[in-house]
Amino acid sequence: MISVERLAVLPLFGELDIHDLGIVAARVREVTVAATETLIEQGALPTDVYVVEEGTVEISRDGVVVSTQGPGAVVGEIALVDPQRRTATVRALTDVRAVALAVADFQLIVTEMPEIGRDLQAIATHRLGELGDLS
Repeated sequence: MISVERLAVLPLFGELDIHDLGIVAARVREVTVAATETLIEQGALPTDVYVVEEGTVEISRDGVVVSTQGPGAVVGEIALVDPQRRTATVRALTDVRAVALAVADFQLIVTEMPEIGRDLQAIATHRLGELGDLS
């Protein structure tokens, strides 16, 4: 299990108290991805949202790089707030360690901690703007 101390330093979870961090810690898992490997493939069905702990990822859509993100970044969040196939590819530029939260567990956590849902909605809206999906 990922420790509450590790979660507490990540911006998405930083405002949660120790009790809520414990609930999240029970639902997340660690994912490691080697440099050049793909974490999320555009067009794939969503399974997880990721918070980057270490390393750098590149976000691209239709082969065009739209963003580079590092520690603390949330990726894959659009699928949590707007269920659809993945809108972008996320590839590791360096070795990456991330915390993964399954889409299926997201609703359980948001029911108890609506602030996470609000934060992810804001991140997703910003990301959709980067990807050119907003009218």
